[in-house]
Amino acid sequence: MDTILLFVEANTTGTGMLALHKAQALGFQPVFLTNKPDRYLGLEQFDGPVITCDTNDLAALCKAIEKHFDPGRLAGITTTSEFYVETVARLAARYGLPCNAPDAIAACRHKGRTRRILHSAGIQQPDFFDVASPDEIPTALAKIGLPCVVKPADDTGSYAVRLCHTAAEVEEQTRHILAMATNVRGQATARTALIESYLDAPEYSVEMFSWQGQALCLGITEKHLLPPPSFVEHRHIFPAPLPNDIATQIRESVALALAAVEFTHGPSHTEVKLTADGCAIVEINARLAGGMIPELITLVTGLDLLEQQCYAAVGRQPRLEHHTKGFAGIQFLVAPSAGTLREVRGVDAAAALDGIAEVRITARPGARVSPARSAYDRLGFVIAQGATYDETARRLEEATALIELIVQ
Repeated sequence: MDTILLFVEANTTGTGMLALHKAQALGFQPVFLTNKPDRYLGLEQFDGPVITCDTNDLAALCKAIEKHFDPGRLAGITTTSEFYVETVARLAARYGLPCNAPDAIAACRHKGRTRRILHSAGIQQPDFFDVASPDEIPTALAKIGLPCVVKPADDTGSYAVRLCHTAAEVEEQTRHILAMATNVRGQATARTALIESYLDAPEYSVEMFSWQGQALCLGITEKHLLPPPSFVEHRHIFPAPLPNDIATQIRESVALALAAVEFTHGPSHTEVKLTADGCAIVEINARLAGGMIPELITLVTGLDLLEQQCYAAVGRQPRLEHHTKGFAGIQFLVAPSAGTLREVRGVDAAAALDGIAEVRITARPGARVSPARSAYDRLGFVIAQGATYDETARRLEEATALIELIVQ
């Protein structure tokens, strides 16, 4: 049986490197394709093939793959990076491998396109307006009003997302987004800003897994954000403590949204707001959740979603049966001020506390840091478990209180 499983890039929070080892443990032959190996902390511990090539150019990527492998021997292609889900879909379609339709993934990657599809389907979401030129800002504001959210149409990790209270702030942020020709991975951007109504409501993410067109909800994650104007997620707790009727409403809303964009295969991570009028879709991510949420799910349910992603990528039916027991949460560490990170104290003491599953520092000493404006500015995390929601939250707070980030 062909077992070569290609990974095109990865996220950088730890899940991506973990996926390579998971695939290896399952008996696959994982191969990692990247344009910058030193981007990934921990890649040096992977003993499989690492191919350096231009992963932002589909033709160059195909050439590199075909140089090293007979495409007929490939079992599957996947990624844990939002930036490469469309690339993977196009490669899988080219080589006849299991995946979503490329157009479905493109619809998820471009938030404006997602909005238009959901609007046509009558699915609740924020009011929105695509802006490709500063000249369109007055028209957008006339429709959306203030305050509003301004964000790139095709980025991730809350990068360049801002809550704006004045027309001047909207113009400043929109011009900033329109001027960004490439993203953090060096890919060409859509050069489009999305101006949306601001929904001041609790936020959740819905972790689904689709197989043969059927979407199964694996759970709902409660999300906590740092204060605006940015929208940085700094704590997740799984599962979210929701009444059954509210959880059902959220699950049904997300299932309708996935059907509208024709997402049919593999993991998805959909962010929603629970407003007074019901569940509103914020965005659909056509991939497994980042931010170590899959690890929280494993701690609570025993279900390893990275393993199931590998199975789905090669066309094997995922094993999604699970039982929920207890809670797990993650608290991200952020810099108290701008400067150079000199030292991190208290890690061992925090890790020794009851219920602490992991403490990890992802920033290197000597790195320039600043108060978080996106997920890229987070410096590490603490993961805790508890029998109850309150116990889990308390353990996160106690552990993070022991950790001191020394910034000069």
